[in-house]
Amino acid sequence: MSSIYGGSRTWNDLNDVVQPAARLREADIAPERLASAIDWSSARKAQPAEYLLAQSEKWFDALPPEIAPCALATHFPRLVNVIVAQWNDHRGAPALFEELLGDRRGGRAGFPPAVRRDLLALQAYWYSGSFRLR
Repeated sequence: MSSIYGGSRTWNDLNDVVQPAARLREADIAPERLASAIDWSSARKAQPAEYLLAQSEKWFDALPPEIAPCALATHFPRLVNVIVAQWNDHRGAPALFEELLGDRRGGRAGFPPAVRRDLLALQAYWYSGSFRLR
């Protein structure tokens, strides 16, 4: 038997070696499996934690009381987790604050005033260099 890559075989001869995959038709799928066959949400990444992670709680507790982002942690704990993950990153943290506080798309409602104040205070504190995670 000769190789599929050599000899006098042509592309049409590949069917002797490789069979095309059978295509499923909607009619071939049981109704109870049809939704899972079409719904791609099961392939999405996991949802972000809607609570403060242990590292975020430790970070929060280490902040001075006047800087601790209480409103942010209450309304958007997942964002606190993201901020903590980027806190010591000299490129990531400024970009994250810019993304959170900026309006690149235009017309966004923005954060509630207390949350925005928390973000601005954290940004100023980060730029002061007063606190770094260990």
